[in-house]
Amino acid sequence: MYDQKQKIADLVRDLDHKDEDVRWGAAFSLVGLGTDAVGPLIQALDDRESTVRLRAAWALGQIGDSRAVDRLISTLRDGDWAVRMRAADALGKLKAPGAVDPLLTLLGDEKAEVRRHAIGALTRIGDPKSMNRFGDALGDKDWRVRMGAALALASFQNEKSRGLLEKAENDENEFVRKIAKAALKKE
Repeated sequence: MYDQKQKIADLVRDLDHKDEDVRWGAAFSLVGLGTDAVGPLIQALDDRESTVRLRAAWALGQIGDSRAVDRLISTLRDGDWAVRMRAADALGKLKAPGAVDPLLTLLGDEKAEVRRHAIGALTRIGDPKSMNRFGDALGDKDWRVRMGAALALASFQNEKSRGLLEKAENDENEFVRKIAKAALKKE
């Protein structure tokens, strides 16, 4: 008889399959198994293959079990930027307040994709101490990071966020300007 534990082990192994569709199919199936898969997925965050680690982080975020928070926080230091990005997403979905400081550190990541996803995660968590760092991110070299920071600041709706958004009204990128103006109700 094919038991749940063996099924989970087989699906975790398939996270490293040569076919990307099989890898994502395994990740979706693990999500469908829910909390029974959390332990093996946490262990998969230590896999030598980054493809396994990033799908495990994604699946943990989808399942939403707080047992994964500490291990996902340590995954924010992974050597692969895509794994860091997925771990940030997962922590945002988990709305993990203990992840705020490590996520704020990611705002200095070398990869713009990681910085953008860190902003998204911090926005979901909604800790007010993120606001100053979002203000700093309005000066990022990547316009998508600046746009994410403007969207994040718009969610605060207070005097300080309005002041920061007023600066973004003059951004060189039209999308950043539009978001700032819309948040300030000037469009």
